[in-house]
Amino acid sequence: MSFAAEKRTAIIKYMLDKIRDGDRDFVKKTGENFGISETSVRRYIKECQEKGVLLKDTGTAFGWKLSTQSGQWEFENDGYLEEDNVFRDKIAPFLKEVSPEATDIWYYAFAEIMNNAIEHSRGDRIRVSVQKDCLYTEISIVDNGVGIFRNIQEYVREKLGARLSTEQAALELYKGKLTTDPDAHSGEGIFFVSKMLDEFAVWSENTIYSYRCGDRDRFVQSHLVSYYTGLEGIGTMAVMKLDNESKRTSREVFDEFAPLEEGFVRTLIPVREMCTLSNPVARSEARRILRRLDEFHEVIFDFQGIEFMGQGFADEVFRVFQNRHPEITLTAVNANASIQGMIHHVRKGKVPPQNVPEK
Repeated sequence: MSFAAEKRTAIIKYMLDKIRDGDRDFVKKTGENFGISETSVRRYIKECQEKGVLLKDTGTAFGWKLSTQSGQWEFENDGYLEEDNVFRDKIAPFLKEVSPEATDIWYYAFAEIMNNAIEHSRGDRIRVSVQKDCLYTEISIVDNGVGIFRNIQEYVREKLGARLSTEQAALELYKGKLTTDPDAHSGEGIFFVSKMLDEFAVWSENTIYSYRCGDRDRFVQSHLVSYYTGLEGIGTMAVMKLDNESKRTSREVFDEFAPLEEGFVRTLIPVREMCTLSNPVARSEARRILRRLDEFHEVIFDFQGIEFMGQGFADEVFRVFQNRHPEITLTAVNANASIQGMIHHVRKGKVPPQNVPEK
């Protein structure tokens, strides 16, 4: 593809992304981002309309929407439902024009999440929806069972003797290696699915677990409102999104966290998502995050979006836990100078002055 063709493709994708997100200033922003006139942007709009990619929509402030294919099915969870058959018969026909890598990821992700609904939900109805436009495919799966976080709460209380809120139960999913049925499952499914997709969220009892979701509430609520208001007793809903031209592979994700010769030995802790109230400060918060991390050889703490880390939190993780488990490698990524300094000082047994950012 020539440079001119690459730029043209980039312009169209950027513009359609803005329209998809409901940005009424998409014409102006597209022009400014690529240094082209608004007249040129409108020519791209006309071209996309002629190809059937864009449709007129009087229901939006700017009058456009992406053309979408969609499907929705409800299944009885009667003991005979199988996830691979549902994928082949219902989902695969929507994926004929996506990249081979995206198809591979969708098969793995759908099979894992659908199997969870079939085998763990304790519900008798499962509803599957798919919607696809020229940019992304989104798939959601909902059951009317007990709810994933309640399942985790019950298991942790019985097996580990700990009481968790629904929010704390959601945090356990970030770590991986947690399953309420260890004899039949490894607890890897949701962890790896979330790393493969562009956006992933699980909703249950008004609590959300999410990964890579810029606006997770909007992402989840759009599916709740659009598809499932008619299904009584929602237990768990999983929502998945992937670029149709994704070049990410499932093998790359497994190699990063579970090399073939070692197994699932590395986990990633997204600190911003796991410390939902504020920057990480409290020892109790650190201890909740550290629960079960002794099952891994390396723990990567991602500080993206974190400006400040309290001494108590840092000391609990990078000194107390590390001293108890010297065989485990603790790695910090996307950490600013303040966070790096705090880690250095607690590891040296020194505590720097607390420069808490003003609110």
